[in-house]
Amino acid sequence: MRILLLIIFPLVSFTQDVAIGYWKDYLAYNQVTDLAVVNEKTYCIAQGGVFYYDNEDNSINRISKINGLTENQAEKISFDEISNTILISYENCNIDLIQDNEVINIPDIKRKEISGLKKINNIYFKNNLAYLSCSFGVVVLDLIKKEIKDTYKIGENGIYLVINQTTIIEEDIYVATNQGLYYSETNNQFLSDYTQWTKDTFFTDSTLINARFINIGVFNDLLISIVDGQKDYLLIKNQSWEKLIDYGFERPELNISTNNIYVTDSNSISIINSNLQENSITSFSNAYTCEEKRENEIWIADKTDGLLKYINGVETERYQVNSPVSNKIYSLEFFSNKLFINHGGHMNFSVNMLNNEGASFYKNLTWKNLDFFDLNRARDIVAVASTDNAEYYASWYNGISKMEDETHIIKYGYQNTGGILDTTFYSNNRIQISDLVIDDNNNLWGLNSQVNKPLFVKKSDDSWFSFSINQNIDGLYFDELLIDNSNYKWGVMHQRGLFVYNDNNTIENSLDDEYKILNTTIGNGNLPSINIRTIEKDIDGEIWIGSDQGIAVIYSPELAFSGYNFDAQQILIQEGEYGQYLLSSEKINCIEIDGANRKWIGTENAGLFLLSEDGTEEVLHFTKENSPIFSNKIIDICINHDNGEVFIGTDLGLMSYRSDATIGEIKQNETFVFPNPVKENYRGNIAINKLVRDARVKITDINGNLVYETIANGGQANWNGMNYNNERVGTGVYLVFSTDENGYEKAVSKILFIK
Repeated sequence: MRILLLIIFPLVSFTQDVAIGYWKDYLAYNQVTDLAVVNEKTYCIAQGGVFYYDNEDNSINRISKINGLTENQAEKISFDEISNTILISYENCNIDLIQDNEVINIPDIKRKEISGLKKINNIYFKNNLAYLSCSFGVVVLDLIKKEIKDTYKIGENGIYLVINQTTIIEEDIYVATNQGLYYSETNNQFLSDYTQWTKDTFFTDSTLINARFINIGVFNDLLISIVDGQKDYLLIKNQSWEKLIDYGFERPELNISTNNIYVTDSNSISIINSNLQENSITSFSNAYTCEEKRENEIWIADKTDGLLKYINGVETERYQVNSPVSNKIYSLEFFSNKLFINHGGHMNFSVNMLNNEGASFYKNLTWKNLDFFDLNRARDIVAVASTDNAEYYASWYNGISKMEDETHIIKYGYQNTGGILDTTFYSNNRIQISDLVIDDNNNLWGLNSQVNKPLFVKKSDDSWFSFSINQNIDGLYFDELLIDNSNYKWGVMHQRGLFVYNDNNTIENSLDDEYKILNTTIGNGNLPSINIRTIEKDIDGEIWIGSDQGIAVIYSPELAFSGYNFDAQQILIQEGEYGQYLLSSEKINCIEIDGANRKWIGTENAGLFLLSEDGTEEVLHFTKENSPIFSNKIIDICINHDNGEVFIGTDLGLMSYRSDATIGEIKQNETFVFPNPVKENYRGNIAINKLVRDARVKITDINGNLVYETIANGGQANWNGMNYNNERVGTGVYLVFSTDENGYEKAVSKILFIK
């Protein structure tokens, strides 16, 4: 059992700057699939994240792994009023209890080795106990002792039997299973023994005895159940089970209050009152469950429309959280002060995902989404590039969509590019664009798969050109594109290495063009593997290569066509008494360069690394075991170089980490200090931003006494508020002096410490 303090983050803080070393989540919160009414708050599960709406101040607040929860794939949530406990179960069967703003983790079921499906289907509370209906039986959790009390295996001969829901009526406990209803006495001390359970056979329709029972509960001292038989029925038990209502359920969910029975099923909610009379609400898009807060007031979890509030059968409120449309990430970009998430993709390049979610972007404190229709029916969006007045979205199916001011302008394909955006050799309507890049002359470059001329460009005058690299086009898939400091174009070829192309700055004239295909042979690339997964150019112009066997660097890419050796080199690091190549056992998914020229490395299974400028030192290593990071599978990384925020895309969603490096300024002007003033209780780092690159920074008191000095990481210096004696500085004003590479020193800022 582990106890953590829960820190509630209101969604307004989502827009605010955070201190160095702090994390933020950027999860999708609008597909609500479960909820729990907790006094004047309504807690929701949405795409694995948790948020709540506060009825008293009308705020929406989010909780996640970043601020106290153990996991980030929440699946079920329920509230026990007696013990004042919120119980959250996760996809992996981990459990968190929230009591008095503390999170208590119960990992027992998660750790338990069970053959077959391991899943928590329902939560039921009674007498300070939580009955967890699982795919293998019933787990009883003591909410006071915060420990597993017992496990009931219901199946004959002790086999696992899927339990869909549990309830207690008077002295009996009932379970709804995939093979009928079972019951026993609650005071039976041997409920872990399957022989102590009896199958309920009291049915007016005997064919239902062995049917799949989805739900069970108690209403007005009578048992209520939903059965999935030849036809779906809502059953009620007096002496025997009788059909109350016939249904054609798609996904029924049973909720029972003092006043009513609620049956939620996708686009409708049936409300049965104490007289067993039925009314229906049928205005939902994709309802999952509901809960009564007070008589005639219900809250609904809808996967399409978010959190809904109904009073007397009429919708009164709809709460949709400002967030991305989805946690699915293929790639990330940050430019023009906008963060982009591309939600498309493919299955190992060869098969389209047919994803219609498009792209989400964050600008001016607001998330917006451009979907399939916004992008003129373009699907599987994998990349975006931006000019001053337009954005270009790359589709792995439909070519390129151009947007201006979030309005579709044109979709580029075969017909309106003179065949430059060619279709794949096997389909006359599929154009697989993998990446787009803008060069210094505002030309749009890109890569097109399974065509004769895969490298293409749209010049700033809207003329189009394409270029061949003489490869068998069957299975010729491309990934990332990079333009180096010599204006050479580097492209990742799926399981074929790299190509480098030189148009000699004469785009219209292909006669002077030259290219090379790089592989694992010495003198022809010396790549660590033919399976290259990512490439990135650092501040010095060196090209960093990520493969399924670690990292390599091309230190002199300008020599690619010189006749001299420019082979990639792996970085040898000391590991104990032996040397080994950097991350050679890891699959590298992405590389990003920060303002201090350090390397952020995202891996398939080992989390996120921050390496020194030359890659020989590990500065940070984040995993889901030692940090709030959602997953060890890092899909992509991008950086806001103005403030050092590192955006980390995982297979479970997006988050960020405020790093201590920014891009250096060309000329020293006005700086930015955060936080300023520094309050007495603040113990994080103080960031001095917008410095020239690698500036030497001195901090003095008002009398000129030196307190601290350091070298900026790129354009940002960091101070922990301590002097050379490792003592917290006192209240007062402190001066910041910056010295550039030419030795010119000037006062650039003041920092106020207050009590």
